[in-house]
Amino acid sequence: MRISEVSKRSGVPATALRYYESIGLLTAARTSNGYRDYSPDVLSRLDLIEASKELGLPLDQIGAHLSTMESTSCTDVREALRPLLAEQVRQIEEKQARLDRLRSRLARAEHDLAACPDRSARCSTECVFRGSA
Repeated sequence: MRISEVSKRSGVPATALRYYESIGLLTAARTSNGYRDYSPDVLSRLDLIEASKELGLPLDQIGAHLSTMESTSCTDVREALRPLLAEQVRQIEEKQARLDRLRSRLARAEHDLAACPDRSARCSTECVFRGSA
């Protein structure tokens, strides 16, 4: 399949396909006129790449995972994936904690702004976002 057909069938832009090839996630043969020629199994590989991206795995880890899949048993693949997924969960929980702290600070800032007096004089710094940090 040419790159345009792979892009159309997979929904992955041709620029991404070229990038994936440049970093070793995909391979393509070349026709005599230099066109990329992808095998039909590239579509299932792209499904796996895209699903892995949706799980938040970075491309280098996806590449390592693909290599593991090609060279080891399902059991080994499963065991290799577990720590990657656990790390993603840990990072999400950390981000969630940061977002929860930010939400609290924003609520305090909104509360503090509501307590600022209405006046025509220039606003003072103690009025805006006091104690929100």
